[in-house]
Formats: sequence, C-alpha cells, structure tokens
Amino acid sequence: MAITTNGATFTYDSEVIGEVISISGPSVSVATIDTTTLDDIHRTFVGGTIDSGEISLEILIDPMGTDAQKFEDEWDATATAAPTAKNCVITFPSAATAATYSFSAVITSYETALPMDDNIKATITLKISGAVTIA
Repeated sequence: MAITTNGATFTYDSEVIGEVISISGPSVSVATIDTTTLDDIHRTFVGGTIDSGEISLEILIDPMGTDAQKFEDEWDATATAAPTAKNCVITFPSAATAATYSFSAVITSYETALPMDDNIKATITLKISGAVTIA
C-alpha cells in the first residue's frame, strides 16, 4: 500500500522546520574490510563501520520569515566555530509503518536558490553522526 508524504515533518534541534518540500536520505553504507588470503580463489570481506549518510532538505524560504532561521543561524555561526551535531527527527505520516527516524547530524551545506518565476528555496545538507534510530 502506498503512503503519501502529506503530514511528514522534520525537526531540527527540537524545532519543527516549516515549509519543507522534500527530504532525501538517510543513505546507509557499510565499509568493507578485505580478508582474502593467498589460498583463496575468491575475495572475502567482513563488514566494517557503518556510515549513516546524509540528509538533504529542500525548503521554501522567506528571507524575512522564520522557517529557515534555525539553519541560517547555525550556518552564520560557522564564521567563528565549527557546527555541532544537533538532534533531528523525521516524522512520517501516521499511516507509515516506521513512525520516526531519529539521529544526530551536523549541518554541512546551506544553499539558497532564487529561480525565475518560482519560489525562493534553500537546500540544506546534514551529515549524520552515529546511528539512525527507527521507531
């Protein structure tokens, strides 16, 4: 059964971010460690550390509004200090099997776009630190 995205939310540092139009990620990958020996005819591997990937948000912004203010403040602070990991939660619509993805992430990119005949948008990229908890 297909589930629509209507009603999904993204929370960053305990604040629900408004005007989100898309969320991409997380994208989990596992490092591999080669365990092949000289008497093997096929390469063998074991799993290594897990990288929980990144989250990318596309949001509509009003330069005078508050929807993107949390991210703008965080990005402005990078002039004097590196960003720190913040708690994040993706909340799925109530009909979804997994209700939330919770994780800690560091903002790595904030990009605005002012296309002709369109909304002002921002794309925010967050690098996940640690595991994603699915509840």
